Amino acid sequence: MVQMRKVTMNLTERDVKNTERLRLKLHTRSNAEAVSAALSITSSLSDLLGDNKELIIRNKNGDIEKVIIPGLTEQE
Repeated sequence: MVQMRKVTMNLTERDVKNTERLRLKLHTRSNAEAVSAALSITSSLSDLLGDNKELIIRNKNGDIEKVIIPGLTEQE
C-alpha cells in the first residue's frame, strides 16, 4: 500500500482552474489526484529532457515543432 502524506497548498484561482482542467483531461477522481499525476508527468519530462535532449511534437499537418517548457527546457 502506498503511504500517504498530507500537504497543504495555497493556490491561485488560475491554479485551481488548471487543476480542474487536468482532472477532466487525465480522468482523475479528484483535484489532488490530478496534481499528483501532473507532478509525475513533469518529473518524467524532466528526466527525459536531460543530456541536451529536445521535446518535439508533430502536428496534424506533419510539421514538427519544438516544445519549450519553462523551467525544464532551455530557451534559445
